[in-house]
Amino acid sequence: MNFDSEKQLTVFSSEGRLSQCDNALKAASNGSTSVGACSKDGCVLVSFKDTPPLVIKEEYSKIYSVCDTIGCTYSGLQPDFRIQLEIGVRICEDYYDVYGRYPDLDVFVSHFSGEVQEYTIKKGFRPFGTLLIFTGEVNGIPFLYQVDPSGSYQIKEVTAIGKDYNEVEKYVSRRKEMLDDNISNCLESIREYAGREIKVEDVDIGVMKKGVFKVFNKEEVQEIFDSISRH
Repeated sequence: MNFDSEKQLTVFSSEGRLSQCDNALKAASNGSTSVGACSKDGCVLVSFKDTPPLVIKEEYSKIYSVCDTIGCTYSGLQPDFRIQLEIGVRICEDYYDVYGRYPDLDVFVSHFSGEVQEYTIKKGFRPFGTLLIFTGEVNGIPFLYQVDPSGSYQIKEVTAIGKDYNEVEKYVSRRKEMLDDNISNCLESIREYAGREIKVEDVDIGVMKKGVFKVFNKEEVQEIFDSISRH
């Protein structure tokens, strides 16, 4: 293996691209699928936990609360995501210490994406190999944001990341309704494109409703499975 100490990872190619960001995006896109959908009455995140057979899935999570009012999920490299989650929690806590409340989602994502972008230009660092979906509220209205390894972000009504993201996003977009229907549709999209039978322990579900983000426990996820089976 040859190491080129003179190679600059933060220099644009002749095509105007940063190869490290492209590679990070590929790593993120190879991760297990996560999907989100937003409506007037709330947002839902559903994530597929595609783990090796010997992993205890109950101890493994793919949806997290950044603070009481912001939730997130990811696809890609779990170690990278842990660092990003710590960054997000720190931003929320610092904001709370100053203003006595947690930031609206747009303010949070603006600060968060700025820190993520710094990893694409600092010497000795590399971009995070993750794609992220955040949910929260802006002036009382639910929103979804997607953040990529370069620090770019966009507002989405429906978004999917990871394997088969394009098909999953189209599946949910065609069926987009209010929150309760979106929960079922997002779960159905995971089941449709997972490539195998999906059980309760294979998915995480989180819901943003009335200004509060909640990650469903196993019993609540089971209720969603049962509701789909009845229909």
